[in-house]
Amino acid sequence: MEASDSEDLFPSSVNQQPLLMQLHGKTDKQEFMDPYDHITVERKLPQLKGKLCLGCFEDWLLLADESTKVTFFLHRTLDPKLNIYLPPLRGESFERLGSCVISSSPTSQKCVVILVGRGRNVILYCRPKTNVSWTKVQVPIDPRGNHSFTGQVVKFKGKIYVPHGATVAHRVLVINEESLLKGNYSWTIIKLPHRMLGWWHLVVSGDHDLFLVFFATSALRLGTPTTCTVHRLKTSDQTWKRAESIGGCVFFLGGIQNAALPAVQAGTQRDCIYVLHQNYGLRHGEGVYKICMQDQTVSLSLLLKKPRGWFCKLCWLMPTRVNQSIKSKCETLSFSHSIGIDKSEVCHVQKGKKEEEKCKIDISRPWADLPIELVQLLLPRLNLIDCLRLPSICKAWNSVSNYIQDAKVYPWLLYSANDSCLLRLVDPIYGKAYSIDMKWFGPVNNLMFHYSKDGWVLASKENKYLFLINPLTRESIGLPDMDHAIFTVMSFSSSPTNLDCVVFIVQFDDFDGMEISTWSPGADEWSIMSFNNEFGLFVPCNPVFTREEFYCYKLNGEILVYNPKKKTMQTLAIKAPIEITEPIEMEEGFVSRIIQCHLMETRGDLLTVFRKSSKDPLRIFKLDRLNMVWSEVDDVGNLTVFLNHKTSFAKSCLEKRCHNLIYLSGFADEHCKSITSYSLETNKYYPVDCYHHKQPMNCIWIELSLTA
Repeated sequence: MEASDSEDLFPSSVNQQPLLMQLHGKTDKQEFMDPYDHITVERKLPQLKGKLCLGCFEDWLLLADESTKVTFFLHRTLDPKLNIYLPPLRGESFERLGSCVISSSPTSQKCVVILVGRGRNVILYCRPKTNVSWTKVQVPIDPRGNHSFTGQVVKFKGKIYVPHGATVAHRVLVINEESLLKGNYSWTIIKLPHRMLGWWHLVVSGDHDLFLVFFATSALRLGTPTTCTVHRLKTSDQTWKRAESIGGCVFFLGGIQNAALPAVQAGTQRDCIYVLHQNYGLRHGEGVYKICMQDQTVSLSLLLKKPRGWFCKLCWLMPTRVNQSIKSKCETLSFSHSIGIDKSEVCHVQKGKKEEEKCKIDISRPWADLPIELVQLLLPRLNLIDCLRLPSICKAWNSVSNYIQDAKVYPWLLYSANDSCLLRLVDPIYGKAYSIDMKWFGPVNNLMFHYSKDGWVLASKENKYLFLINPLTRESIGLPDMDHAIFTVMSFSSSPTNLDCVVFIVQFDDFDGMEISTWSPGADEWSIMSFNNEFGLFVPCNPVFTREEFYCYKLNGEILVYNPKKKTMQTLAIKAPIEITEPIEMEEGFVSRIIQCHLMETRGDLLTVFRKSSKDPLRIFKLDRLNMVWSEVDDVGNLTVFLNHKTSFAKSCLEKRCHNLIYLSGFADEHCKSITSYSLETNKYYPVDCYHHKQPMNCIWIELSLTA
């Protein structure tokens, strides 16, 4: 869609809701994108051709001319008489210019523009209409040059905050604005709450709070966000405190600036975060994701249609006034069942009044009259939860034998919402949702899932404490402490109630070295093998245990095999059927993106699944061990595949409608009950529209089990 209204720089809709502006500085055509309705409007604005955008401040854009190096504020009316000029940025590389803040309105005599260099420890500042040149300050915080400013600068209560680190930030540098302008500046350092591989964003909410938002992804910072934590700055001692909500606000992160608005002014659901994020699983590598803090889900809100270079900048435009007709669109999640299961307990189901009325049936004969033999025949058709309810129907049915062992077992989607004592469980085949009471374990809102098998989940708390937990049997096993590593893949061989169980973890230390750590029941510490990374980096999909060995994908497509009994490691003389990495053009040039790939085993066979982008077809390959080649499979028979980058399964299914079906770990509806899927018969996704795909950030497939 193209618009030619030249009376105003911004579309009129920016008065009612936020928009994402994409400035193609090399051309006169600019794009304005609606993150709510997924609409892009293209406008012809010759005034912006050849200009680099450095910031947006209400009705003003801060621009720099590529040819003359002149910087100036452009008013939204596009009236050149209102331009406010700053000194030229002579001698500065536009590619190294980062984000900026201003102390007050550009029309104020007290306005100071502060610009932070990207990838270096440089700060530039000047006063419009007053200074004839920029003052350049080199912050000597890291003489070796290994660390630099890495994120958007934020001004809060007279201080300047900017993330600082190497390839990822691990601290925040704080500089007093007044002392900076006087030339006798000093700085302090605030450590981040934890050091994980991911992205940090600073954002100010109103006049009272400074927030730090962290995102981790499924693929070395390049995939869909799978973790989002928010921390509020405690100004009394300059420490970060975990925040479960953002106070009814909405955050807009990424691009050259971050912003926050009350939900009523933003015109959307409260406690949501819209973040511009590089995801190399998308066709052009970038998209805007909506993260809902209430149910801890993520969905694609905008898909950037074109790759962009360093000169093309993205900036959030915020409404300058409140539209009273806009009301917050609050979505409420409705889980119709609630369960808390113990080995000796039968789940208790609570239903709403309306559902109870629908379920009322005029029964002329009691359930006890149904022959036990017929009830026994029904067991293989019931899922585990329904089997647990069976004895509560009537006393006669208590005599049913093996009602748990005969239950139909298949993977369910387990995920954590923003609740301190509940986990969510979704049946992908019948579309039922449950809540699992986790009070016995303690708070679970900061629990991170890593791998699952035989009803057990390998999880961590606060990025350091590792556990094996069974949510249904209410059992947990604490693992020995482990030193933190930047990137980790992990798995385990069988239920930890078996003495021969092996927990297998691969760790990297800043990508320079590699460690393999193993643990078995009864051990007090990890058994560790160290390597100088001669085996290369691993793909961010967890290892698979089959035929007494662990199998892991490497970035070069090879498969590494580790034998825990012999403590030996070897590389199979076979490469992945599809290149795992491929070049893609991004802001920083061409980079390698990682293709989504998954490993799983079924009946002793090794399967792998590939997907190049969110709209490309899924392709399945099976390892031919005799000829050591991957063979593509178009039909998996009566198997149903459950796909997730943490744990994937391929299981036989009695339901014919589920044969040749691949369930993805996302929701196709707002009520979080219907799972997104892909049919191998039709080669189509459901739903077709990727904007309706809502995925829990911290989720995993789990085979329910009440037995050891």
